[in-house]
Amino acid sequence: RKQRHHWVPRFYLKYFATSETRETTEPQVWILSKDEGDPLRVNTNKVANQRYLYSPRTRTLEASSSIEDDLAGYESVIAQVWPLLASAFVDLDQDQSLRKGLALFVSLLYLRHPRRLAEVDDIHAQLVAFYDVLPKDQHGRPAVDEVRYKGTVQPFDNSDWHRFTACGPEEKKGLFVQGIKQNATFLAELLLKKRWSVVFSEQPAFITTDNPVSLIHQTRDVFGFGTPGAVISFPLSPTRVLMMDDRHDQPKGRYYPLSESGPGPANMTDWRNCDRFLISPRHPDLVCAEMLAWAESEEQSMLRRRAKADLN
Repeated sequence: RKQRHHWVPRFYLKYFATSETRETTEPQVWILSKDEGDPLRVNTNKVANQRYLYSPRTRTLEASSSIEDDLAGYESVIAQVWPLLASAFVDLDQDQSLRKGLALFVSLLYLRHPRRLAEVDDIHAQLVAFYDVLPKDQHGRPAVDEVRYKGTVQPFDNSDWHRFTACGPEEKKGLFVQGIKQNATFLAELLLKKRWSVVFSEQPAFITTDNPVSLIHQTRDVFGFGTPGAVISFPLSPTRVLMMDDRHDQPKGRYYPLSESGPGPANMTDWRNCDRFLISPRHPDLVCAEMLAWAESEEQSMLRRRAKADLN
């Protein structure tokens, strides 16, 4: 029984290994913590994993390892085509099988992240606090028959209320795993509705992180994958970054060379979105220097635009 579960697959991390270790049995990557410490070079086996992330410790082997086995089986399939995604110019608009497979992979990466497990804990606490102040029936359960939300009505079953309020860490982990299974296809279908393009570099330039799927929006603070204008970025390799947006007036499935601003904007997006650390085949000092140079250039450009606007 596996005790350590990777939420970022090792086959994917291998593409971000240093050039001298990438083809060995012990590939190593550079990592830099978001909080403290110096850059470290570590084995990919020690990156982005957690003990019993998907499996309650108290269950039988069969019940506790099924989701890990399912994820491992899917990884073995998608790993076979990753060399093309990582370095070739694949038509991600016409090749529907590859497009669907990649959409599911990105969906699973997002859903299996420990951040979703923390969100389950937060949502559980909010629901308990919300319903606990409502009137109760004779059994001490919320006296609610139905819930209305955005014009839809759902029946409310309070029969398991006391069990729900007493939900512990292992039960919440079960809800986390259930969310992966229930939402993977739905989220992948949202991604398939986006316009896909790839930014590429001739030389290794891009990083990844312990939270490689970045969801951003230019104007909204609260948004999701289905929100109009939401942009998803995902590093395929040190030379490829997949972009998914709603700019359907632009060509689909194109590969765009890295602009004069360099990898700074893409790497800065990933750095801001990471949970704990960045992952790179290059020394993080060089990556950070590029991000700082780009940020300073952007700041100078913004100051010039403001000065010009003031003069006008």
